[in-house]
Amino acid sequence: MNILVVCTGNTCRSPMTEALLRAKLDALAVDARVHSAGTLPWIGAASNGARAAMREYGLDLDAHRSRALSAELLDDADLVLGMTRQHVWSVASYAPAAVERAFLVGEVIRLGTTAGPRAVDEPLRAWATRVATLRADPRVPGQPQDEVADPAGESLEVYRATAARLDAELDRLVRLLAGTT
Repeated sequence: MNILVVCTGNTCRSPMTEALLRAKLDALAVDARVHSAGTLPWIGAASNGARAAMREYGLDLDAHRSRALSAELLDDADLVLGMTRQHVWSVASYAPAAVERAFLVGEVIRLGTTAGPRAVDEPLRAWATRVATLRADPRVPGQPQDEVADPAGESLEVYRATAARLDAELDRLVRLLAGTT
């Protein structure tokens, strides 16, 4: 499994999601590569707020360095998780074929629950493509409430709230991916 998480600068939401999702999959012994990228060519470490919020979950973002989204990263990804609709739409400009594997976190949970969990022998890419067929309109990812607001420049409390939301949603996603709902 190769999961790519996308946000804008790859310094707040996507590194937090990457770390939380990797830890949850590791805890279930699910073999997966989880990594992240940003739609802007930002250079830097994870934000102080993201690092502080993840420390509270026992996760270390100190070694994280942002990287730019690319067609190669998207082509290799079996599942792409965007934080906003704009991030999912950006996938199309880099790798049009990856659109059927790109979702907002809340969207993939909602549609994945309807589609059913990934079977143990079902490739993640096939499951993601199956889930995408349930979209009412393939041009419009998710719903506004599926978007995760950017905590950049906000207080630690906002980062904590973002982390708590991601933590809860990723619990549900991991159960779908591991086939343990």
